[in-house]
Amino acid sequence: MDIKRRVRNLVKKYNTRNPYELAEYFKIEIRLTSLPLHIHGFYDRVLRRKFIVINSELEPYKQRQTCAHELAHALLHKGWGYYFMIEHTFFSPGRFEREANEFAWQLLFDEESCRSDYDNDLGRYAREEGIVELVDYMKNNIAKTQHY
Repeated sequence: MDIKRRVRNLVKKYNTRNPYELAEYFKIEIRLTSLPLHIHGFYDRVLRRKFIVINSELEPYKQRQTCAHELAHALLHKGWGYYFMIEHTFFSPGRFEREANEFAWQLLFDEESCRSDYDNDLGRYAREEGIVELVDYMKNNIAKTQHY
């Protein structure tokens, strides 16, 4: 699956990198609610209605990352519920989580803006855009995903 191309096509078609706006285009309702701190959010579909539920206790930048991550599950992994997968299949959810993280990275990281507005300073760009954790994740996992 070419996630970079999928995200590039989404951004081009809808003219936004904002995961909240994209969710609205896809008729996915966003709900903020208090969840245990170890749960950042989840995607669910109930009676044909789609929801992204985000932990209201998270910082706004982390809520945005969570929205992007859960949007990936909604768009890339239709029909696969995380708990169903764990309880009723032998399929590892790890691949789906890596794909969702890569999707969030591709969506929230604007390479052109990093070059032009931040003189290609990835660290500064990541801090100011609130994606430090995603940058660290991608740096640590890029070697593992090179073969995809």
